[in-house]
Amino acid sequence: METVKIISHLTPEEWKRSWASKVVEDTNENMRAYQQTTCFWGHFKDRQDFVICHHREGEIKSMSLGLYFNGHLEKDEKGSCITGRFGKKRSANLFLAMGATLSLVVLFSAIARTDLEMISVSALLFVILILCYLTKPKKGQRILLEQLEKISFDEAFHRRKKRS
Repeated sequence: METVKIISHLTPEEWKRSWASKVVEDTNENMRAYQQTTCFWGHFKDRQDFVICHHREGEIKSMSLGLYFNGHLEKDEKGSCITGRFGKKRSANLFLAMGATLSLVVLFSAIARTDLEMISVSALLFVILILCYLTKPKKGQRILLEQLEKISFDEAFHRRKKRS
């Protein structure tokens, strides 16, 4: 997947303030408080790198197969530049890869025993798991990009000083 790039007129400091008003920081306290709402979770890994995801009502974050946007914020002559890529959680990728591996093992053992029913079931499961691993839904990408654009082009934060 190609790298996404957004050029914002907000400075990095303004962009972070806009972020703070639109994204729920994914702390343990917030996870409990916002578990039953649809919102955007996220956090900064360091001063420039961040992660954001779309959380749906009732979804358990630790078991989510949803998309994440791993981004990088840097200063630009016009304001700031946000670059990043879409991906899934490492635990989701690990789960899907292990499931595909196990279904492949079952497929080969079913072929050795010529068990047609088990061959078809394990082959179908293998294909489904590989498709889940490889696909990044356009709708999920669009939702995250729209939120990043809301953050990046919010006039309420442009040229505003941080309140002390």
